[in-house]
Amino acid sequence: MKRAFKAIGIIVIVVLLIGGCSYGVYKYKVSQSGSLNVLIIGIDSREGLDGARSDSLMVAHIDQDHKEIKLISIPRDAYVHIPSVDRNDKITHAYAYAKKEGTIETMEYLFETDFEYYIEVDFEKMIALVDSIGGIDLTPTATFCEMDEKDNAQSYCFEEGQSVHMNGAMALSYSRHRKSDSDLYRAARQQEVIKAMVSKVKSSGVFDIYNFYKDVKEISDTNLDLWELIGYADMAFNDFRLEQEVAEGQGMMMWDEYYGQDLYFFILDETWAQEKIEYFQR
Repeated sequence: MKRAFKAIGIIVIVVLLIGGCSYGVYKYKVSQSGSLNVLIIGIDSREGLDGARSDSLMVAHIDQDHKEIKLISIPRDAYVHIPSVDRNDKITHAYAYAKKEGTIETMEYLFETDFEYYIEVDFEKMIALVDSIGGIDLTPTATFCEMDEKDNAQSYCFEEGQSVHMNGAMALSYSRHRKSDSDLYRAARQQEVIKAMVSKVKSSGVFDIYNFYKDVKEISDTNLDLWELIGYADMAFNDFRLEQEVAEGQGMMMWDEYYGQDLYFFILDETWAQEKIEYFQR
């Protein structure tokens, strides 16, 4: 099954617009201080599923005061309270219960923070983004084989330390793998692909970047204003640092009363979660 890749393109959107490229002609009056939290929702709505669900969740925290953009990944199996059904479940199910509104409500409950802005993308349309920029160059950090975009097993193999040029299908395969490790390592691989895409687009001409924006706008749903984001980019181009982080915690099998069986859940570390509450609010 296709997994994980939809988050990559949408995060590239955030990184590029907020901290990765600059257009002086689109300068926009935005605050010189404060912070902004953008909830990034990658959804899986393939035919045959009993309902769409979020397959990737990330928060882009843009801190003007500290000149930092941090991308924080939340595992889809995170065991959290879902307000729309008033019980605990995997965070990925919040979207199935109440769409993006349910996911936003759940994240706000978890982190005691208002997520005013969101970006939502269906991963079925994401492969073309990598292909539209001519692919990416990446050096794998692990050795493994993974299925292709049509679910054919062992179609793409990667060797740790051996650089490879990837098209969209290969990047999808690389970023979705988790069988040999875990969802946390998969999140790290997503971030590797993000960096490669950002590097590729930043090295392109203005015309190429503009067309990439056009592609992005056609496949995403967001309440962020494009030109306001470009205004942030114009201020932050050379000063902001990009950081990545994945949630801390432990995966385990646990009895679930609602489903009446043992299920795999990711239990978020309480100290880490509290630190993120304070971080998002600063």
